[in-house]
Amino acid sequence: MLEIFLIVVVIVLFSFVSSGFIKLMLFLLLLVLVFPGMYSTLKGAPYLRTGNKRLKAMLGLADLQADDRVVDLGCGDGKVIAAVSDYGVKEAVGYEFSIPTFFVARVRRFLRKGGEKIVFGNFWKKKIDDFDVVICFLLEKTMLDFEEKIWPKLKKGTRVVSNEFKMKAVPPDREDGRVYLYVKK
Repeated sequence: MLEIFLIVVVIVLFSFVSSGFIKLMLFLLLLVLVFPGMYSTLKGAPYLRTGNKRLKAMLGLADLQADDRVVDLGCGDGKVIAAVSDYGVKEAVGYEFSIPTFFVARVRRFLRKGGEKIVFGNFWKKKIDDFDVVICFLLEKTMLDFEEKIWPKLKKGTRVVSNEFKMKAVPPDREDGRVYLYVKK
């Protein structure tokens, strides 16, 4: 979503800039800032802020414990992983591949002096099989990829909390509205 805002800003700036060099630099800056976010939207999900009711359902299903290591795949603005960190878990890590959204999450963490770790990166290329809880808000097709590529690698007992979309071949263990809990058997 922030990428759309950046595109609009650059388009407006283009109309005020006459230098071809500056226009080229604006275009290159736009590519650098927008491309990762567009990629993450296609390979994960667009950034949509999680509502408080949905967050409460996610935290309830996650049944967080003090010794849990938790990862949020595509942490967006960091709201969910911040709430997880506030539960006092051992480790709370959020991966984000959209540059503007990553910076929002980092600023949020800095201002609240949170214990969560916000990492810039593509979660598809990260090692997540040693986490106890995996939180995700991925689109329907991306959940199929998750089910095929990540789910088989998770250790026994790993809890996966999915906001909005289900895995196709794996039935949820519990659900609360459109939040689903899967426990790796």
